[in-house]
Amino acid sequence: MTLGDFIKNRRIELNMSRNVLGEKANISHTEVFRIESNQRKQPSLKVLCAIADALSIPQEELLKVAGYFPSDDTPVIERAFPGLRTPKQFETVERIADGLSRNADLNDEDLDDLYRQVEVFIEVAKRKKDSK
Repeated sequence: MTLGDFIKNRRIELNMSRNVLGEKANISHTEVFRIESNQRKQPSLKVLCAIADALSIPQEELLKVAGYFPSDDTPVIERAFPGLRTPKQFETVERIADGLSRNADLNDEDLDDLYRQVEVFIEVAKRKKDSK
Protein backbone atom coordinates (compact mmCIF):
# COMPACT_ATOMS: atom_id res chain seq x y z
CA MET A 1 0.00 0.00 0.00
CA THR A 2 1.33 3.42 -0.93
CA LEU A 3 1.54 6.34 1.46
CA GLY A 4 -1.23 8.08 -0.46
CA ASP A 5 -3.52 5.06 -0.24
CA PHE A 6 -2.84 4.73 3.47
CA ILE A 7 -3.74 8.36 4.15
CA LYS A 8 -6.79 8.29 1.89
CA ASN A 9 -8.12 5.07 3.45
CA ARG A 10 -7.75 6.47 6.96
CA ARG A 11 -9.36 9.78 5.97
CA ILE A 12 -12.34 7.97 4.41
CA GLU A 13 -12.57 5.67 7.44
CA LEU A 14 -12.99 8.81 9.57
CA ASN A 15 -15.56 10.27 7.12
CA MET A 16 -13.27 13.25 6.69
CA SER A 17 -13.08 15.38 3.56
CA ARG A 18 -9.81 16.52 2.01
CA ASN A 19 -10.72 20.06 3.05
CA VAL A 20 -11.12 19.08 6.69
CA LEU A 21 -7.89 17.08 6.69
CA GLY A 22 -6.10 20.00 5.11
CA GLU A 23 -7.45 22.40 7.73
CA LYS A 24 -6.50 20.09 10.61
CA ALA A 25 -3.00 19.49 9.19
CA ASN A 26 -2.56 23.15 8.18
CA ILE A 27 -2.04 22.30 4.50
CA SER A 28 -4.19 22.93 1.44
CA HIS A 29 -6.78 20.43 0.25
CA THR A 30 -4.82 20.43 -3.03
CA GLU A 31 -1.72 19.23 -1.18
CA VAL A 32 -3.81 16.50 0.46
CA PHE A 33 -4.94 15.43 -3.03
CA ARG A 34 -1.35 15.40 -4.32
CA ILE A 35 -0.19 13.26 -1.41
CA GLU A 36 -3.13 10.86 -1.69
CA SER A 37 -2.67 10.47 -5.44
CA ASN A 38 1.09 9.93 -4.99
CA GLN A 39 1.95 13.02 -7.01
CA ARG A 40 3.90 14.30 -3.99
CA LYS A 41 6.42 11.52 -3.54
CA GLN A 42 8.09 12.60 -0.30
CA PRO A 43 6.15 15.00 1.90
CA SER A 44 8.19 16.67 4.64
CA LEU A 45 8.37 15.23 8.13
CA LYS A 46 6.48 18.26 9.42
CA VAL A 47 3.60 17.68 6.99
CA LEU A 48 3.48 13.94 7.69
CA CYS A 49 3.42 14.50 11.44
CA ALA A 50 0.61 17.03 11.07
CA ILE A 51 -1.37 14.59 8.90
CA ALA A 52 -0.82 11.79 11.42
CA ASP A 53 -2.11 14.00 14.22
CA ALA A 54 -5.11 15.08 12.13
CA LEU A 55 -5.92 11.43 11.38
CA SER A 56 -5.41 10.37 15.03
CA ILE A 57 -2.72 7.84 14.22
CA PRO A 58 0.76 7.55 15.76
CA GLN A 59 3.29 9.65 13.87
CA GLU A 60 5.71 6.72 13.83
CA GLU A 61 3.16 4.59 12.00
CA LEU A 62 2.73 7.12 9.21
CA LEU A 63 6.47 7.78 9.01
CA LYS A 64 7.09 4.06 8.66
CA VAL A 65 4.58 3.84 5.78
CA ALA A 66 6.34 6.84 4.21
CA GLY A 67 9.67 5.02 4.41
CA TYR A 68 11.28 7.22 7.06
CA PHE A 69 11.55 4.25 9.43
CA PRO A 70 12.52 0.89 7.97
CA SER A 71 10.43 -2.14 8.80
CA ASP A 72 11.75 -4.27 11.66
CA ASP A 73 13.07 -6.96 9.31
CA THR A 74 15.50 -4.57 7.58
CA PRO A 75 19.10 -5.63 8.33
CA VAL A 76 20.99 -3.31 10.70
CA ILE A 77 23.70 -2.55 8.10
CA GLU A 78 21.05 -1.53 5.56
CA ARG A 79 19.37 0.76 8.10
CA ALA A 80 22.68 2.36 9.10
CA PHE A 81 23.98 2.71 5.53
CA PRO A 82 21.00 3.13 3.17
CA GLY A 83 23.27 4.24 0.30
CA LEU A 84 24.91 0.83 -0.10
CA ARG A 85 23.85 -0.87 -3.32
CA THR A 86 25.83 -4.07 -3.92
CA PRO A 87 26.26 -7.26 -1.88
CA LYS A 88 30.02 -6.63 -1.83
CA GLN A 89 29.47 -3.18 -0.26
CA PHE A 90 27.33 -4.74 2.48
CA GLU A 91 29.90 -7.48 3.04
CA THR A 92 32.71 -4.93 3.30
CA VAL A 93 30.85 -2.81 5.85
CA GLU A 94 30.00 -5.92 7.89
CA ARG A 95 33.66 -7.00 7.87
CA ILE A 96 34.84 -3.54 8.95
CA ALA A 97 32.23 -3.42 11.73
CA ASP A 98 33.23 -6.90 12.86
CA GLY A 99 36.90 -5.89 12.94
CA LEU A 100 36.09 -2.81 15.00
CA SER A 101 33.97 -4.78 17.46
CA ARG A 102 36.76 -7.35 17.92
CA ASN A 103 39.22 -4.51 18.60
CA ALA A 104 37.17 -2.34 20.92
CA ASP A 105 40.33 -1.22 22.73
CA LEU A 106 41.41 1.05 19.84
CA ASN A 107 41.76 4.61 21.10
CA ASP A 108 40.36 7.72 19.41
CA GLU A 109 43.63 8.47 17.64
CA ASP A 110 43.74 4.95 16.18
CA LEU A 111 40.17 5.29 14.94
CA ASP A 112 40.92 8.69 13.39
CA ASP A 113 43.95 7.17 11.62
CA LEU A 114 41.81 4.31 10.35
CA TYR A 115 39.23 6.73 8.98
CA ARG A 116 41.90 8.79 7.20
CA GLN A 117 43.36 5.63 5.67
CA VAL A 118 39.96 4.58 4.37
CA GLU A 119 39.40 8.05 2.86
CA VAL A 120 42.82 7.94 1.16
CA PHE A 121 42.13 4.46 -0.19
CA ILE A 122 38.75 5.55 -1.59
CA GLU A 123 40.32 8.59 -3.27
CA VAL A 124 43.07 6.43 -4.84
CA ALA A 125 40.48 3.90 -6.05
CA LYS A 126 38.39 6.68 -7.64
CA ARG A 127 41.41 8.12 -9.43
CA LYS A 128 42.40 4.67 -10.64
CA LYS A 129 38.89 4.10 -11.97
CA ASP A 130 38.76 7.52 -13.65
CA SER A 131 42.09 6.97 -15.41
CA LYS A 132 40.88 3.81 -17.17
